[in-house]
Amino acid sequence: MYIFLSAETSMNPVKVLKTIGIVIVVLAIYLGLLATLIHFEQASDEPSITNLGEAIWYSIVTMTTVGYGDMYPVTEQGKWIGYLFIIASMGVLGLLIGRISNVINEVRENRRLGYNGTGFTNHVVIIGWNRYAQTVLEQLVAAGVKIAIILDRRSQLELLAENYEKDQVYFLLADHHNFELARKANIEAASIVFVNLDDDTDKLVYLVNSSKFYHRKIRHAAVVNDHELVPAFKAAGADVVLSRDEIDAKLTASFIFEPEVAKYTEQLISTAVDEESFDVQQYRVIAKNRFKDRYYHDAFFEIKKQLDAILIGLATTVDGEHVVLGNPDDPELKISEGDYLILITSGRAAKQLQRAFGVAEGSL
Repeated sequence: MYIFLSAETSMNPVKVLKTIGIVIVVLAIYLGLLATLIHFEQASDEPSITNLGEAIWYSIVTMTTVGYGDMYPVTEQGKWIGYLFIIASMGVLGLLIGRISNVINEVRENRRLGYNGTGFTNHVVIIGWNRYAQTVLEQLVAAGVKIAIILDRRSQLELLAENYEKDQVYFLLADHHNFELARKANIEAASIVFVNLDDDTDKLVYLVNSSKFYHRKIRHAAVVNDHELVPAFKAAGADVVLSRDEIDAKLTASFIFEPEVAKYTEQLISTAVDEESFDVQQYRVIAKNRFKDRYYHDAFFEIKKQLDAILIGLATTVDGEHVVLGNPDDPELKISEGDYLILITSGRAAKQLQRAFGVAEGSL
């Protein structure tokens, strides 16, 4: 298992001590040369360099190739020390240029690999990358949702990063179980984390370790390959658990028995990409929503007439339990703040709904 660390997160004590040792040795040699230069120059009849300040000034001017010529050694021994400073200037310039180049490259590399972090909040974090994740990403991008993706293959990151706007999709190269580095994706401020690892066992391990590592509650979603593992995932802390086999089986049966219905259903569960496309959307009822405290039946007809959308359900709380009511027939059912209105709408009408409800679609 590879652990990816940036320069900011990796600090090798041995390397630090080695660097400090080199600095001390170089400084000692430098000060020794300055002291020797002063010693020989002070013995001459007309010295140009007589104290430490002048010696330092001369060495800096020489090693940086500025060469003012205001100070220079006049003794034979002093000139030999001057030769050493001239030779050293080649190394100093090379070191400075190399170091500056390394810093620039490191900054660029950290930005490319996501190590500078992101300021996204209330976003979706996807752990793991494959074709399934790409399909999810395309739907979220079309809905205008901000996404952070944590993947463990550099080749994948380099191929994907150029295809999406950086202000909407953030990529981080990291081991999927490196929870500390995952903080670069601002994971604790995410609306939900979609655990998209290949193996169900790996997903469970991630959920268990994630709940131990992070101090605040993080909502998780997962799609399991084995339907019988759904209870285990919920016990491990997953808030949303779907069975891939069950979803595929239902869509496949629908395509076999009612192909036209299946095609329309597939269109509805996809994000509307243009004004003529249809989509099932949900909108949270906020305090200023004009349908708050209104009867569901009244809202149904008014939304159809004024907003060109069809209200098909309500997500609400009944006896302390969150439930989804599909086309409820209770004439006394009222819409409350915090409920979700579920509607079928077109891409064109969706913009009008967002203005009318004062919120964007979705629960994020």
